[in-house]
Amino acid sequence: MALFGKKSSASKSAAIPKAFTIQIDPSKFNLATKPAGPVHEQLETMKQRLTKLSSMVENNLMNAVRAATKKNKDLAISIFTTDEQYVQKLKFEVEYMTLAYLNFQNLDEAANKTVTDARFILKKLETLGQLALNIANKTEYIQLANIEVLHKDEYDLKPMGDDTAEMVKKAVEAYVSGNSKHAAETLDMMKKIDGIYQKAVAKLKAEVNDSNITNYTGILSVIEHVHASAEISCVIAKRLC
Repeated sequence: MALFGKKSSASKSAAIPKAFTIQIDPSKFNLATKPAGPVHEQLETMKQRLTKLSSMVENNLMNAVRAATKKNKDLAISIFTTDEQYVQKLKFEVEYMTLAYLNFQNLDEAANKTVTDARFILKKLETLGQLALNIANKTEYIQLANIEVLHKDEYDLKPMGDDTAEMVKKAVEAYVSGNSKHAAETLDMMKKIDGIYQKAVAKLKAEVNDSNITNYTGILSVIEHVHASAEISCVIAKRLC
């Protein structure tokens, strides 16, 4: 007689998590305790990977807003596909690079700062990537007034999303190029984002009622996610000013 009743089924093989199906071979990253060539070449490769990751996240953010505002389910699905096939792999690679360079290579102070900044930006891009997925998830659950008008919506969410993606791009460019002008431009753009955000929230609050509150809550969620993304770009920019 079993002491605790039926034998647990936990011993059965669990299904392989989908994340484990991502085809990544860390040995191909060519990590070593000493750079194979000049340090600046190693860091340049790292910056290129980070730039590519940023570009993927920026595009996902823009497309997520378009999908949600235009009720475009196919576009929303493509965002999850891009995240799985490209974003996750690039995050994996940049994480290994930054960790190995910081902890297992005896880099000088300047090089260490370059890697530390890259790791900081990576963490922010991870959050931005998740916010884009959260927005895409709202696609089936919100309804704007005129979804057939391609480049317009009543809350100016599309320009808000496009500008936010541009802010992320400029912030990362400031790091890669070493030009703080791009960071300053990111911070300046936040004024426009704040204006759109405040106007959109005020409109929702003025027009909400019991029949539309569920829909309006979903719209507000998208607005909040885009605004939060813009704020994250500013956090990156302030570090580089």
